[in-house]
Amino acid sequence: MPQSAASGPKRYSIGPGIVMMRQGERADRAWLIESGELEVLLTAPDGSTRRLGVVGKGAVVGEMALIDDGERSATVRSLTEVACVEVTREAFRGLLKRSPPLASYLLQSLIAAIRRDYGLPPTERIGNAVDFRSTNSFQKVVDRRMIREGHVFFGPNEPVNAAYLIQSGRVALRPGRGTLGGDLATLGPGSLFGEIFLLTGRPPDVTAVAVAGGVCEVIDRRSFDDAVSAMPPILKSLTRIYIAQLTAGKAG
Repeated sequence: MPQSAASGPKRYSIGPGIVMMRQGERADRAWLIESGELEVLLTAPDGSTRRLGVVGKGAVVGEMALIDDGERSATVRSLTEVACVEVTREAFRGLLKRSPPLASYLLQSLIAAIRRDYGLPPTERIGNAVDFRSTNSFQKVVDRRMIREGHVFFGPNEPVNAAYLIQSGRVALRPGRGTLGGDLATLGPGSLFGEIFLLTGRPPDVTAVAVAGGVCEVIDRRSFDDAVSAMPPILKSLTRIYIAQLTAGKAG
């Protein structure tokens, strides 16, 4: 039950065994955990459920669906008594508005990759991408390029020195050299790719190829460093958590 006055953030005390959010639901809030432990559960398309992990003090749960306007990606249930603070959709949007334009694209791209890892459909951004060149902080670091169908941006174990924001056209991410198997993902306008390899230094294990010609913004390493540095602390922390989650078990 809530334990706060009408003004200021709402604090809650939740008993053990309570489901705070369910996979597949729409979202309007997240929670910052002040004490206690919760388990994160994923239900697969075949109906089986597995535990993704246990989170506790300092964790934020439920924020992914606020950032990308998608459905809840997992179920969260309290294991012990939990004290938490409610974070509304409006509060999260305020944090994103105070960040560089690239920050929103970066977080949404990382969340889309996590949803793919979970076997869930990512939430596609609707409409065209922002023109970074219209903002002073990006005038000198963004390069707009025309891309032809069939253009390969990078392949397995190739150095990645930039990330790409699709303004128009479509790009497929294919396993390995991209000659066998289906596409891992097909990305359209507003999608960012290559950022994980750029930020972690890990060589790619996929091929990124244009399947429809268009325009991409090429964003260099300094742009990402500047964007992440300028994020509010909570978003900066989420970026680190998402990258760690995506790269776990993939090193070496």
